[in-house]
Amino acid sequence: MAASQIFWIQEISECYNVIKKLGQGSYGKVLQAQNKLTGEPVAVKLMKKDRTLLKTFLKELSLSISLSDHPHIIKTYPIFIGTMDHYALTQELATAGTLHHIIQSEVGIPEDAVKRCAKQISLALDYMHGRGLVHRDLKPDNVLLMDKDCYQIKLSDFGLTQPMGNYVSSMSHIIPYMSPELCDLKGGEYLILSPTIDIWAFGVLLFVVLTGFFPWIEATESDTMYQVYINWRQSADFTSPPFCWQMLSREAIYMFDNLFAQCPFSRQSVLSIFNYLNFPWKIKVFEY
Repeated sequence: MAASQIFWIQEISECYNVIKKLGQGSYGKVLQAQNKLTGEPVAVKLMKKDRTLLKTFLKELSLSISLSDHPHIIKTYPIFIGTMDHYALTQELATAGTLHHIIQSEVGIPEDAVKRCAKQISLALDYMHGRGLVHRDLKPDNVLLMDKDCYQIKLSDFGLTQPMGNYVSSMSHIIPYMSPELCDLKGGEYLILSPTIDIWAFGVLLFVVLTGFFPWIEATESDTMYQVYINWRQSADFTSPPFCWQMLSREAIYMFDNLFAQCPFSRQSVLSIFNYLNFPWKIKVFEY
């Protein structure tokens, strides 16, 4: 943080012309703004002080800055801003929004765009894993688009990122991107953090953007969709696939098998998707 510029101000409008709100959550909000000094368009992430410890903000800020040299990770500027009510970090503006916003329910996005996303996200995750970091919050909301056709996308949001080998506890709620070993954690239990949870989340993300469906709601025994998938993959090959898997090619199913291996350490690297880029991932399903 020594090389960062530090600004303590009353209101964010002292440094930026606020154009519009891009998003909002329990942590705070993200604004599209213009730097008053340089005229540069930026995104400003405001984090509420009453919900965010200073050390938590500084950790996210420093991590985000350190990862900014990768072409598929959003650039975070070395600026520390504090207002009366918020901490703020400033990032390059993703002009086309998030990956979540372009996914059409039960359709997804075009396959060529999915493959462009797959390549870029896998390279960003591999870079993080190579530096001993696990993202822990991979989902379409945290993939930012520089253009609507996904020729340039950027991974973002490192608030949950931690080093490999750390102990992590159960989350307050289960989401579809969580791996089964995370879903199975009970109160007081811990998991040693490894890239395998990002690999699983990456598989779910690819499935969602390719099909427009979640493969399951949670990877647990109580989830019918998840159990149907497990039973299908453990049965003979002639068993009919679940509905939302019927549109996938044989090669795509093999790719997902490798990402969704039940044993975490049997999951292949995120870069394994490069082995399948020259094959079709979807097939036309004919109805009679």
